[in-house]
Amino acid sequence: MATLLADYVHNGRKLMETIGVKQLRDNLSRILKSVEKGAVVRVLRHGKDVVELRPITKSAEQEFLNRLRDRDLLGGGTGKIGSIKTVKNLKPEFPVSDLVIQDRR
Repeated sequence: MATLLADYVHNGRKLMETIGVKQLRDNLSRILKSVEKGAVVRVLRHGKDVVELRPITKSAEQEFLNRLRDRDLLGGGTGKIGSIKTVKNLKPEFPVSDLVIQDRR
């Protein structure tokens, strides 16, 4: 692999590189560094696609859930709702939906 994966950039965007298994073995550390920087690498064995290496992208939602789990603030559900109590409408002149909207304000 004369040129490194970091060299394959077009308009600020890294292009996908296709390499063989031997190249992957011989240059694993350098390839992983390139993937960490955003490169996508497709590995071929006997000319057929085997695997694609790409950086792991984390969504903001997943990061938030991970922080909650780390602080033990994310409760695990049991799947059971439990007993449900009915609510009596104490103001029959208003629909319950209007009361809920007022309560949310």
